Amino acid sequence: MWAHMLLLGWATMIAMGASYQVTQVLLRTSTYSRNLAWLHLIAYVTGVILLLVGFWNWNRIGIVSGGGLIVLGVAVYTFNLGATYARGKLWTPVTVGAILSLLDLGVTVVLGTTLGIAAWTGWSPTRYELLFYTHMWFGLAGWLGGLIASYSLKLLPMFYVSRKTGTKLNYAIVILFQAGVWLGGAGWWSDYRMFSSAGLLLVVAALGMLVWFVRDVRQQSSGKQPIGAVKVADVLLTITFLVALVWVILHGWHGGAARSYTVVSTLILYVVLGWFSASILAYLSKIIPFLWWAHRFRTKEQKKGAVLLAEMVRHDRLTLELWVFLLGLGLFIIGNMGIHSAIATVGLLIMVIGVVIYLAELSRVFRH
Repeated sequence: MWAHMLLLGWATMIAMGASYQVTQVLLRTSTYSRNLAWLHLIAYVTGVILLLVGFWNWNRIGIVSGGGLIVLGVAVYTFNLGATYARGKLWTPVTVGAILSLLDLGVTVVLGTTLGIAAWTGWSPTRYELLFYTHMWFGLAGWLGGLIASYSLKLLPMFYVSRKTGTKLNYAIVILFQAGVWLGGAGWWSDYRMFSSAGLLLVVAALGMLVWFVRDVRQQSSGKQPIGAVKVADVLLTITFLVALVWVILHGWHGGAARSYTVVSTLILYVVLGWFSASILAYLSKIIPFLWWAHRFRTKEQKKGAVLLAEMVRHDRLTLELWVFLLGLGLFIIGNMGIHSAIATVGLLIMVIGVVIYLAELSRVFRH
């Protein structure tokens, strides 16, 4: 239940909401259909609530109906965002990567539905475990990881105000990453370690190329605008690359240890709450002020007396608050690895306080 609350209730919801906003910035167009967006939101949120209640009471009707509404919500969301990209007609490494991530989301949902069927029909434990790992791999690496990696190719150069922009090499990063996701997925599904190891290597190679690209972005930054919390997303890219590299080495040396509960749960916590959530929050610190400024000050007369975009939020405070959130996550992970409930509780409390203060600080933009 808690895993579904974390992955479906928090991570995927924030990914969907952020992708609506980011897509409008990247394509300079509006979402294909606001009505479909509302339908997606209502169906998905209702489905998550019913699913969580069903798991809590172990009620089959709640689980099935909740799962069905989640599938409906994801289908509507995928169509709506895909139609937005198609209408934008701007085919770049970022849009290609985002569309492939949507495909990974669809695969994740199909595998999740299959997991539910397998649980009720009595699949063998070995087959069920392989299906579970494949489901998690596509959800974490393909959907969440692929989305952040793709968006970073465009957003980091934009927020750093860098002369380094996208090149054809960025297509290689996206294709290499997604090839690793699908090859790794085949390995987890078939329990063929050579495929899963090769897939991991491709993903790590793509992350390494992304880190090198962002390094060039930093070096060619004009430095005219405050970078703020975006620095956190930048640092997390390097950390993610190193974490993935260590896991590849562990997977090749001792596959059983790489799949142990402690290692897998730690990776899930880091990817969902660390790399993905913190990066999205960092990017929103730039995107929300930009969209609100454009909405609030439309005419020439309004723009004359408008507050500067860089002054709409306190970037120094947001950066500090996001680091506090990650400090809490670090303590939470340490407590989880060592089964020290007190440390984990303190870490969780710091995380909650950090993210609440961060969101409250960010919401101050709407005063203008």
